[in-house]
Parts: sequence; C-alpha cells; structure tokens
Amino acid sequence: MYKWILLTCLVLSNLATAKDESLAKEFSDFSINNDITISYDDLDQLLKLTVVDTGRSDRKKASKSQALIGTKMRSSKKKNTKNEANRFFFEEVSKSEISEGFNKIRVSLESLPNEIALNNLSLNEQLAYWLNLYNTAVVEQLLKHYPVRDTEKLLFGKNSILEEKFLSVSGHALSLNDIQKIVFKKFTNKPIVMYGFYQGNIGSPNLRAEAYYGNKVFHQLEDNGDEFVNSNRGLYLGKKNKLYVSKYFEQTKPLFENFETDLHYHLEKYVDTGMRYDVKNAKSIRFKIEDWSITDIFGTERVIGGSSATNNAAMLNAVVSNSTYPKGADGSGSGVGAVNLNFISDSITNKTMDFGRFSADQIEKLKALKLKTESNSGTVNIKDLSTDKSEN
Repeated sequence: MYKWILLTCLVLSNLATAKDESLAKEFSDFSINNDITISYDDLDQLLKLTVVDTGRSDRKKASKSQALIGTKMRSSKKKNTKNEANRFFFEEVSKSEISEGFNKIRVSLESLPNEIALNNLSLNEQLAYWLNLYNTAVVEQLLKHYPVRDTEKLLFGKNSILEEKFLSVSGHALSLNDIQKIVFKKFTNKPIVMYGFYQGNIGSPNLRAEAYYGNKVFHQLEDNGDEFVNSNRGLYLGKKNKLYVSKYFEQTKPLFENFETDLHYHLEKYVDTGMRYDVKNAKSIRFKIEDWSITDIFGTERVIGGSSATNNAAMLNAVVSNSTYPKGADGSGSGVGAVNLNFISDSITNKTMDFGRFSADQIEKLKALKLKTESNSGTVNIKDLSTDKSEN
C-alpha cells in the first residue's frame, strides 16, 4: 500500500513538473502569499479618460437613421453588432500627447519583473499584470497604425501585430499571442480569462474603463464575460435550432478539454435566463459571428448618452486642445486639459521609478526579497520573508 501511494505521488509530481516546463521558468510558478499587490493607477487614469462604457447590449439591430455625427461617422456594416462594445477615443488620442502614455505604461510594465520576479506574485496578481500589459500594448499598436477601420488584416495578416515580438519580459521576447498563450496555459481550468483580451474591434471582449487588479480581476472578468455572451457579437440563436457564436471563441480552444461541448456548457452558464433553455438545447454551434470594425467612438452609430460619456468627451477634448498650446516658462501648458495631462504624466513617471508600482509598506519587503533572490539560485517565495503574519 505504501509503495502504491509513493508511486502515485511520484507520477503526480512528474505530471506537475511537465506542466510547469511548458512555460519558461520565469512565468511558470506563483506564490500563495497575497501581501504583494501592484498599483495601476496611471493606467486607470488613462482608461477612464479614453474609454466610454456603453453598457449592456439590448440586442437590437442598428438602423440607418441613427447617424448623428455627420461626416465624421464611420459605421460598422454589421447591423446586429454595430451598436455594441465599449468605445475608445482613437481619433482624439492619436492627436494628443496622451498617446505617449500607453507606450510609457507598457514599457513600465515590461520592466516590473526587474523589481519583483513574476513567480513571486500570486496567481491573481500575475493574471492582472498580463492582462494590463496585453491591453495596453494592443491600444499602443492600434494608435500607431491609426487610422484603421477594419482590424482583421492588422490582427491576422502577414504583418500581424499579434505575432510581432515587440515586448520583452524577464529577458524573453514576447508577442501579444505569446501573452495569451501564457495566460491560457496557467489558467486552463478557468475559461473566464478569455474575456480579458481586448483586440481593438467590436467582435472582441470589451476594453474596460479601468485597469485589472489582482484583488478583483475575476469579478472584472465575470462582468466582461456576462456582457460579451449576452450580446449579438457573443452569440445568438439562428434558424433550425442552431447556435451562432463569435469567431473569437476559436482562439480559446486551449482553455477547454472538449472544445465545442465544454464551450456550449460555458455559454449556457453565462447566457441570460430567458435564453438559457434555447442555448442548452441548440443542436449545433456555428462560429459565424464577426465584426472587425475598430471600436473608435466615431466607428459606430450608437447613441451614447449619460454623464459618463459626456464627461469623458469634455475632458479628452480639453486635453487634446491643450496639447497643441505653447508651453509656459515652467514647461507646462494651460487650462483644464493641461492639468489633466500633467497629472497623468506625473503618475506615469512615478511608476517608472524603482518599486513605483508598490505601496510604501511593501517596498522594504521587496528590497529584502530582491537581495535574497540575488544570493539564492533557487526560487524564493515571498512567504519565506517572515513567518509572523502580524509583520505582513
């Protein structure tokens, strides 16, 4: 009996090791300690300023009479989906200094493992980190190629921005697709992670008007998943009991053991109650839904109302206007826009400093961890720094 237990343990250990070896060692491990958290308030500021949360889909088709912005209107040809997904002020941001913020934040996030090894963070903190790096880099690339209306060629063409290895993390050259693969491998039992990858178009999961944070990342992903599934760009019921779903789901096969069967169950779980019976009893799944239209604020005919959208537009317009004003003797611009831009710039600058993404009470712990890591060739866990929970 003892030998059988020992053999079983060895087999399980070998399986776990094999799984870990599928990722670079810098990305494969994690800490069970949740004391270390990463700050993304600079990214928060940018996203709150540049993203419009349009709310949940009402599944209504768009009509030609909805156009309200005159000659600047560029609408999706997909009537079922053109009114869906959060929007980004691509046109305005591309004209302002704010566009530089996404590059600076991306570079800052790439350098974060110089301050603390990623495998010394909890799984939730790692997930938030990868999603924020991915989405920041996607926005940066889209701004770099703007104006663009249809993103399909940009994403999946010969010079795909998803395949280009322009990122560097822990000494590894990575593409956006590499980041997605890392996350999918680490969270194969949690398909909800798929809803954190914004790809710039209406047919992809939403870009949130906030950064992901380790302490609430799964709540944020649940919200994104619920919104996506319950929209026409996620799924809808076709004729003859067929279930039409987004082509985006074809990217998520590594998250499911039996892809179509498990995906069907997943969609049944997230779809609204009113459609659940029909989704459950659908005879087949067809990956037919796609909308590659960029989520530019002028790429839709949707009527976007409410104080949130108005405030975002007013603030951003002020920043864009002031970005072209002459600078004062102190190097600053003038007006509300300049104040907003300076605030964001200061926030980004602070994050590029050593340990800038960590609170003051965490810095000493990180410094000790860094010294310990340098003197130890093995993996150092944060939990080893102190056995007294009152000190954490």
